[in-house]
Order: sequence, then structure tokens, then C-alpha cells
Amino acid sequence: MAINFSLYYRTPENCDYLKKVITSSRQGKLVEAKPLAELPEMVNSGANAVFLEYENDDPDLDQWIKKTAADHRNPPIFLYLQEITTEQLWKALRLGVKECFVFPIRPEEFQEALDRLPVFPIEPGAGDPTRVVALLGCKGGVGTTFMAVNAAYLLAQEDKGQVLAADLDLRYGQMVYFFDAKPQYTIVEVIENADHLDHSYLQSLFYQYDKNLQLMPAPLRLEDAEIVTPEQLEKVISYLKKLRAFRTIVMDVGHQVDEVALKSLELADDVVLVTNQMIPALSNAKKLLEVLQLVGLENLNLQIWLNAWQKHGDLSLNDVAGFLGREVAGAVQFDLKESTRSINEGVPLAKLAPNLGVCRDLQIFAARLGGKNGQDKKASRWGLLNLFRR
Repeated sequence: MAINFSLYYRTPENCDYLKKVITSSRQGKLVEAKPLAELPEMVNSGANAVFLEYENDDPDLDQWIKKTAADHRNPPIFLYLQEITTEQLWKALRLGVKECFVFPIRPEEFQEALDRLPVFPIEPGAGDPTRVVALLGCKGGVGTTFMAVNAAYLLAQEDKGQVLAADLDLRYGQMVYFFDAKPQYTIVEVIENADHLDHSYLQSLFYQYDKNLQLMPAPLRLEDAEIVTPEQLEKVISYLKKLRAFRTIVMDVGHQVDEVALKSLELADDVVLVTNQMIPALSNAKKLLEVLQLVGLENLNLQIWLNAWQKHGDLSLNDVAGFLGREVAGAVQFDLKESTRSINEGVPLAKLAPNLGVCRDLQIFAARLGGKNGQDKKASRWGLLNLFRR
């Protein structure tokens, strides 16, 4: 995906040099190049980044940089200098500059800087349709967030488009801990701006975990959960689907069946009910299926997945399916030690220890969520058979 640059220069020679630097990268695209004397009050060229040639102290330019960088809706700022002191570097960072470059700029150095930038969304309507998946837990502790986090991570690693992991467990959302993320914004800021969203501004509110994975965290404070209404959530999800900037949106709905949770399920293309093979969890899962029928959501494209599956447990897959009156789509085996380590370290298990058996099950789960219909059934049967071979 191209990263559009606006370039502002002092000399024509340096303009030509910086043009070559930008266009020699994998993503860099120059959308405008003007002398610094024509620096606009506001950046409005559709740029994803601004490249400025900087020389010695320039109070007016310093003020422009500080003002521009302070507004998170503006693109990041790159500085180019012939040489730089430690004092100048710290000054640039205090002003809010994203990257500083000194002549000569090595191509790999510039590419690394581009790789650190958030991935900018494509124009509305230009991508494939967005698939929205909602994971609903039958009760606390069954591993809904664990499965959502790992599925989102695995889908992002396929490098076929952006994935958004949305934490809609509004009161007790824990997704940030599973990613060891420290976001500046949460769903609260997204909802508060739902009436005037645009794709660049929305991008600035999401937390960029890696190249293809972004997070929309749950509120930080318990009382802020009330800010999110079903109507506002629908507005945001509908906008994101129209935007088509995300290949998949994975929503962790938690286990509280309230109006927001029901709206999440209604908006999803696929719903996953997460349970395990313990009687209390299965009892809750059965009640949830009944509730969905009562509220008119019995026609959801719903699949049941078992987490923390134990091969030698008291209940077989047939027992579980018989109890629920529904087919079980798949199961993720039990690995308490590694799963606990993953959560405590804040690293998705699929990233921390991808060769574990539990991660192979998670890969099958992610493949199903990714819509690989031609391979899903085969993969799912293979995964369930493997549970009995281990």
C-alpha cells in the first residue's frame, strides 16, 4: 500500500535528492513537492507523511511542526538535515517529529522508518468486502478473548489485508493485556466521534499492533461502558464495512448479553459461541442459544467452538453436541502452562510458540473465520481427528 509524501524543501538540489529517496522505497509515493516558503497552514494534500528539509534553528518552522504534530489527525513529520547534534535530535523529538534523517540516507534506513509507520487505510470502497466475526463467551473464563486475540493475530499474519481486533467486552475487556498494548485511545473516542468519522481520523484512533493488525480497545474505566450504545456501535461498524479498509473485524463480545452485545451479533457475518466441556459452561451455552432464539437471532450464522479441550475428559464431542442440540464446529486443545505464559507475557500464543498443538488448532479456527470455505470442512475434520491421535 502506497505511503503518500508531501515534500517541502529549501534547495532544488535537495528536493531532487529527497524525491529519489522517497520513490526508491517500496511504498513511498510523492504527491507534492514545494519550497518551504509555501508551507501551508494545514496539511490537506492527502499525504500520509510530511518530509521537511531542516537547517539550523527556524522558530517559525518549529512552531509549525509543534502545532501540526500536536493534532493526531495530521500525518507524521520526517525531518532531513545535513548533520545533527544530540541537542537538535532531542529538540525535534520534543516538537513531535516522527523520524530524523541525516545525509546520506541509506535506503534500508528509510524503509525501516516506513515500516514503523501505521498502515494507512485504502480509499473507501476500494478493497474486498469486510468480514465481521463476533466471538461470544458462554461464561467468564472459557477463553473467548484468548481465541479472539490469536485468531486476529493469525489472520493478520496471512498478509492479505488489515485486521481489526475490537474489544466489545465493554466493562471487563482484557484484550490490551493479551497484546501488552498501551493505547492512547479506546472505543470511547471512536464512539464520541461516530457522527463525523473519516478514514484518516479513524485510523489515528486505532492502536497499531503490527503491520496488518490494529486494535480498538475496550474502555479503560468501568463507567465509560455506558457511552457505547447499540446505535453508535452500528454506525461505526457499518462505516468500517463501507470503508473496506479491513479484511476482517474480529469482535470479542465477552459474555454479558446486553443490548450492545446483541447488536454486535446482529452486525456480524459469523458468530462463534465459545464454551468448554464443563457442565456449567455447557449449561450456559444452551441457555444462550435459547436466548438468541427468543430475541429473534436464531438465524445467525453461528458455530460452536470448544476451548481448553481435554481429550480424556468426561464428555466426548458427541456428548457435547447431543447436550447442546447443535453440531460442534471444532475444538482447541488444553495447554494451561503455555496459554498462561502467553497471557502473562502479553504475546499471542500463536506468535510465542507457533509449533504447539494448541496453535495448530488455533490456525484451523482462524482459517474458518477467514472464510476459507473450500478448505474449512477438511481442515476442521483433520483437526478433530488429531485431537484423538495426540
